Amino acid sequence: MAKVSSGAVPSARQGRISARTGKPLKAPPEVEESVFHAAERSAEFFDHLRAHYREARRTAVEISTDMKVLLDTGEIYDSGSATICNISPSGALLGNVKLGKNHYPLAPFKLELVMNGGDYEGIGIEALPVRFEHKIRGLGVKFHEIFVSA
Repeated sequence: MAKVSSGAVPSARQGRISARTGKPLKAPPEVEESVFHAAERSAEFFDHLRAHYREARRTAVEISTDMKVLLDTGEIYDSGSATICNISPSGALLGNVKLGKNHYPLAPFKLELVMNGGDYEGIGIEALPVRFEHKIRGLGVKFHEIFVSA
């Protein structure tokens, strides 16, 4: 293995914490006692580690929606349906997406979702795609605008 020529060396580490569980990973006993147990008891610390990649917590739901895929020009590229699997104030995860063309456009696009049924009937969301979730034939979206459909 080649040495780094810049003279930089990694910082000394007394121990590590799992980002998933907040528990210590192979820490010396004195470090584990003084640092990790205090951090483990701190709800803010654990929550920060566990949810550092989300703007807000998501709530599991099952809401059917009508979906339109809109190009940046405003043209409707395709339409279909989806199920909102979880939702937060800033975004949602769509699952079981069914589109007429069975694919998304290569050009930039946004989604228009109109919820069906119960308390959600007629609530619409304009959203931007942020990630694909292949296991559930889904799509993660970030809300751009919320409206009420007539």
